[in-house]
Formats: sequence, structure tokens, C-alpha cells
Amino acid sequence: MAKNTTKFLSYKEAWRRINDATAKGFYFEVVTLCESIISDRLLSYIRGVDKRSKASINTPFANLIREWRELLNGDIPWRDALDLGAEVDAWRKERNTIIHGLTKSEPGTPTLESQPFITRAEQTAKTGAKLARYVSGWHRQELRAHRKSLRSTGISAISSSA
Repeated sequence: MAKNTTKFLSYKEAWRRINDATAKGFYFEVVTLCESIISDRLLSYIRGVDKRSKASINTPFANLIREWRELLNGDIPWRDALDLGAEVDAWRKERNTIIHGLTKSEPGTPTLESQPFITRAEQTAKTGAKLARYVSGWHRQELRAHRKSLRSTGISAISSSA
């Protein structure tokens, strides 16, 4: 149980930081923490349903998303998200732009203007927080359903991947 308590406390701290950073305009921190939450939940799901998966904490975000979507054979409906997998992957691409775009550009090409870029980072942060909540909720529901299905077929339940 200590593992679950520690995980709970780390998530509580992450969400406290997401809320504080959003309020203070530290959108890059929000984006980074949201990616961490989403990656963690995807890794937990992937390893929870596919014991043969080689996914690890070092697996790139794009690969986790791809493996997650492949396990589910396409669309991942959730609440008002038409396809949660597609939305997370689109956000991943925007996240890459935000994380690298403030100062990085092709040689000889100017960077984006700072204020419009910060506005874009704010929107990416807010979308990331929404998606982190969605993926966390989806994970909780789907992994629970998977374990219940295993129990009903007589296969031993998967150990918790918190």
C-alpha cells in the first residue's frame, strides 16, 4: 500500500504545482507536468494489459501513445473527446512546439514573437491539464474494467500498476 500512498502524494503535489504554475503564468512547467501524468497513466495501462510490452519510463511519449492506440485498435472515446488518443497525440505535437519554440528556430529564421507564443503556451497548458484529467479518468475506468474481465474469466488479476 505504501506504493499507492506515495503515488497519490506525488500526484497531489503535481496537481498543486499545475494549479499554482497556471495561476502564475508558468505554462512550460504545466506542460511538462501534464506530459508526465499522461505518460505515467499510459505506461500503467500498457503494462497492465500487455505483460509482453517493453514500454518503460524511458519510452518516448510518442511511442507510448502509439502503443496505447494500437492496443485499443483505433479510436479511444472519452467524454467530450471524439478520440482521446488522437487528441493526446495532437497535444503532444503542440507540446513539442511549445517546449522548444521560444528560442529554437531554423538557422537564419526568427523565432516566434514572445507574447503570441506565451498565449499559445497558455492554451497548450490548459489543454494539457484537461487531457491529463481525461487520461487519468480513462485509465482508472479501463484498467478496472480489464481487471474485472480477467477475474470473470478465471485469469488471476493483474497486480496494481498504480
